[in-house]
Amino acid sequence: MTGVQTCALPISFPARFTMMGDKAEGAFEGVHPNAHRLGLNRPKLNMSKMTTAMRYTPDYLLESGAYEVMGFSSRGNASLKLKCEKIDALLAWSNLMPCYLWVYDSGKPRYFVAQVRDWAEACYQHADRLFFSDNNRPYWNLSVEHFPNNPVILEVT
Repeated sequence: MTGVQTCALPISFPARFTMMGDKAEGAFEGVHPNAHRLGLNRPKLNMSKMTTAMRYTPDYLLESGAYEVMGFSSRGNASLKLKCEKIDALLAWSNLMPCYLWVYDSGKPRYFVAQVRDWAEACYQHADRLFFSDNNRPYWNLSVEHFPNNPVILEVT
């Protein structure tokens, strides 16, 4: 990749923060109704004062391990934007217990799930490293065709 690319966001981060992850987490809870909430859910704490491991505590706990839930849309650019510091924190969590990334496609009723190490490897091999335009923080832009596992199709009732 040549040069630095940025991602133009249509709304500010504070506005995105109020709705971030709701669809994906709702879908996860539909698939796993007994999941235990583990991670932070828009706390009133100053998250910038926390360590990255604290900020990126995985969202849920199941008997099989910890799950971080994210969303993307195959109707948009069909890629997952995964913050570099987030994947690093989740890799640290995976040293304590099995840690998974569960990615919901809001454009189709499906999700992808794999261990965090598999997502990291996919990013290192296939993703572009870009920077958010509002804060210049790096993220991996991983296209759906390089996700580390096949999707699980959700039945719409």
